[in-house]
Amino acid sequence: MKKTIILTIAGTDFSFAVTAQDHNDFVDAAARGGSLTAAAHNFAMRAIESGQKEDFKQLLENSPGAELQIAGALKEDFSPVLEITVKK
Repeated sequence: MKKTIILTIAGTDFSFAVTAQDHNDFVDAAARGGSLTAAAHNFAMRAIESGQKEDFKQLLENSPGAELQIAGALKEDFSPVLEITVKK
């Protein structure tokens, strides 16, 4: 599964092609207890469209912590919360 997600960040549209593998790698890295910032950075950098990679890197360099916000938005759109109930 691959989903294109467009986020408007600081007035610029950035296009991300998020795959199930990218999502799973992010969740697994976060669950292992390593650096959440590094996991978010890797997730966003893997998914950004190649033609926007340099502009996106510049945005991240000038906006400390942005990768966490961006990864959160990508994860939320890629994997929406489902309503699940257990029947007894």
